[in-house]
Amino acid sequence: MSDSLFGILTGRISLKIEGFDAPLLAEKLRKICKVKSLYAKDDALFATIPGNKIDRVQTLCESQNCVYEILERRGTAFKIKKYLHRFGFAFGVILVSALIFYLSNTVVKIEINGAYDDAQRVQIRELLATEGVKPGAYIPSLNFIKISTELFSNSDEVAWASLGSVGSVVYVNVSMSTNKPETESTRIPTNIVASRDAVIVSAKVLTGQLSVLVGDAVHKGQMLVSGLVEYDGGAARYYHSRATIIGRYEDRAVFSQKYRETSTAYGEKIYRKCLGFFDLEIPLPSEMLKRGAEYSVKTQTVPIKLIGFTMPFSVKTYEYTEIVETEKTYSKGEALSNLYKRMDNYEKNLLAGSKIISRKVHEIDGGDGISLEVDYEIEGDIGAPSKIFAD
Repeated sequence: MSDSLFGILTGRISLKIEGFDAPLLAEKLRKICKVKSLYAKDDALFATIPGNKIDRVQTLCESQNCVYEILERRGTAFKIKKYLHRFGFAFGVILVSALIFYLSNTVVKIEINGAYDDAQRVQIRELLATEGVKPGAYIPSLNFIKISTELFSNSDEVAWASLGSVGSVVYVNVSMSTNKPETESTRIPTNIVASRDAVIVSAKVLTGQLSVLVGDAVHKGQMLVSGLVEYDGGAARYYHSRATIIGRYEDRAVFSQKYRETSTAYGEKIYRKCLGFFDLEIPLPSEMLKRGAEYSVKTQTVPIKLIGFTMPFSVKTYEYTEIVETEKTYSKGEALSNLYKRMDNYEKNLLAGSKIISRKVHEIDGGDGISLEVDYEIEGDIGAPSKIFAD
């Protein structure tokens, strides 16, 4: 801290000292403190000293049988001390300061972005209120990381959520998972092309002109239905083609399972908070981490504000998610059982809407694991839209 700033904080005292041997007294005075000014006049010594050295100067004067008189006190310290004796004023200053500090870090408004339906916004506000996010809440005490997770977990419509604050406003950004009808414009002219090599089994065209015949072998990318329809007289018009083209094709799927498998899962979450002062972090009472455990870490910092100004203090929240590694051993029978379940799920989900004509399953033991190679003969829709005019 500079001398000038220190002097303003501690204050300065001007005094008059009367006694014998002024030069000797002046020399002793210089030794015990940093004298700002010092001169003799009419057998008296006049000095200006730092306010925090008055006790040492008093002791010196008493030891030298000198008489001193304080002429002036000036500086911040003396002004504060004067007002401290006025209890009502001091109490008022403390109360107003505390009130301003509290209101600067209190939720006044909650703004939700990403939810446009009134019912969704009401639901989000109710969920936030149960987690303590409501007008009047103290912002540094809110765990925005945990609240974001709870909002996502407790609402079927929230696909993603993030919380933060600017001043007294808490911003809630969400992405809703509500299914909406596809907005593909039927005015965009498109052809329908083959998504794979196949033999055409059947074709049902709603819009467009069929370019192949049943029984034709087609290759991937070949046009099946044209969006350019020509009429008698030479007139032509572009359409957004719509059709169901069923083709028969072969496909292969491979499923593998190791006999010994290490998997990583996430365990419990632990939250810890620190009071930040610039780069210094002071731990606050929090849950203890497990010794020897491995964690993934997320952090979020909420600055403490005063009348809209960001102070050098903040509350930093750490979210520790335990990483748990487990090793599991399978017998050949267990491994095969898992593979057939995965094959069944593959057929129920990825091949849904298609007809499986035949399948050939090959079990291949690789020593450290086993695989299923499945060759399918399938009938399914092979049509894929393709824009006639490039963007």
